[in-house]
Amino acid sequence: MLEKATVINIKNDIITLACSDTEGCKSCAASGLCTAGQKTFEAHNSNNFELEPGSRVEVELPTGKTIGSAFMVMIFPLLLFFLFFFLSGKIFSNPAEGIKVLFGLIGIAAGFGITFITGKLSGKKAMPVITGKLD
Repeated sequence: MLEKATVINIKNDIITLACSDTEGCKSCAASGLCTAGQKTFEAHNSNNFELEPGSRVEVELPTGKTIGSAFMVMIFPLLLFFLFFFLSGKIFSNPAEGIKVLFGLIGIAAGFGITFITGKLSGKKAMPVITGKLD
């Protein structure tokens, strides 16, 4: 998916961008309830475009990476909550509900920790890529 954005900050080949194109928002089922148009994100300038703050660029957000990132942030920790919740029943014989919930919360924390670590390890490979300069 290609999006248009405005350069906010430049740090080596990592560019901080702000969403500036609301075409994708028009067809979204959330109907403007989110704040996507107000968010900033980072992209990799692998093509070494000469950019400065205020430049408008085209950014490629690969669909597979976007879906994978959404899964890791929203679904994976939730799955680990249920896994840890039910495994606590197998580890302890007839544990109290509070113990099960505590283990579930540990599962959520583990899920976010794993997501954070895999995000750091993947580095620039998982980042959106600037594909063109519009100015």
